[in-house]
Amino acid sequence: MDERLTIAKNIEMLIKTSGKSQVQIAQAAGVEETTISSYIAGRTIPSTLMVKKLCRILGCDYEDILGKQ
Repeated sequence: MDERLTIAKNIEMLIKTSGKSQVQIAQAAGVEETTISSYIAGRTIPSTLMVKKLCRILGCDYEDILGKQ
């Protein structure tokens, strides 16, 4: 699977299992909701800094988002 799609699917799954909305995630990360939607749709890939923020917000590891084992 394409890296972009892997990251998109992982972010989507992590948000769903977190019990938080995309709006809540976006607010906590300091970005617009459209940014989070763009990650989930695979239109853009989050920066390293954003991946770190998402990990903190979602309580996951870097590898959980990037899909690397």
